[in-house]
Amino acid sequence: MKSNRFSQEEYSLLLDTHNSRLLGLSQSECEQILIGAGATREQAKNGAYVYLHHGANITSSRRGSRSLYDRILNDFNAKTKAPKDCIRHLEKIEFGYRQAQTAVYNYRKRNGLIGQ
Repeated sequence: MKSNRFSQEEYSLLLDTHNSRLLGLSQSECEQILIGAGATREQAKNGAYVYLHHGANITSSRRGSRSLYDRILNDFNAKTKAPKDCIRHLEKIEFGYRQAQTAVYNYRKRNGLIGQ
């Protein structure tokens, strides 16, 4: 079985074309749209989740350096917070979801917080 590869932007565009947010579609309904377009079940699950839970914060034109992320996360007291809270904090200040996710992972790894 051949699977298509899509970017999150393509998933979002497809779901926006179907007015998924406007109609209040559920995650499983969004998954069915993506599967109908050729995504695997796992791709559809991940694409629909990010679309529904991270909305417009998928991409960002804002860029951050390691030192900027470290300063922001230190000021947020990230060493004592859950990774999801740190990601949400970065999203609130206009970093994209994937940017925030990567920045938090790298921060936690550098500070010995992975696996704790």
